[in-house]
Amino acid sequence: MPTLSKTGQLRDLEGRQKLLLRLVELSVTLNSTLDLDELLQLITATATELLECEAASILLYDEKNPRLYFAAATGSDPAQLAEIPVPIDSSLAGTIFRTNQPLILNDAQQDPRHYALVSDHVKFKIHSLIGVPMPIKDRTMGVLEAVNKLEGGFTDSDAAILSVTAAHAAIAINNARLLRATQQALELRSR
Repeated sequence: MPTLSKTGQLRDLEGRQKLLLRLVELSVTLNSTLDLDELLQLITATATELLECEAASILLYDEKNPRLYFAAATGSDPAQLAEIPVPIDSSLAGTIFRTNQPLILNDAQQDPRHYALVSDHVKFKIHSLIGVPMPIKDRTMGVLEAVNKLEGGFTDSDAAILSVTAAHAAIAINNARLLRATQQALELRSR
């Protein structure tokens, strides 16, 4: 394995420092944002930026109808995507959700679990995909995915970055949901 020059090592350290600072900024922002829609857009935009890819999306688990649904995606209308139920048993997101493990596919089109209905519906071709579970306490609330790495393929390092982002995102989404439920309960009580 070739060793990096001092300049290369310095660049690598600067890149890691920038990444860590961005993750800290994200954590602070997530913990101070209580509007769910704003949170979802912030999470997908940040994941896209951190992984240097074309787009990111959040799929959340619907407990009433056991399936995943798109809650947010960069560059797409969430309402349009929410119309597409994503099966848990036969999709990439479903596999990530069920196994509670990250998944990297640098040739997503060749995987039989690739759910082409989504790509067809929004006219967006997926070449590479990385997805991680979104843990909250003892369960998984959904999946955070990123697609189409701009240079090269997704790596284990990308999976680690996305996993940290997903863990912070799950807590923030849960807090925003709890706040929304509390506000709705108080509104009903005051009527």
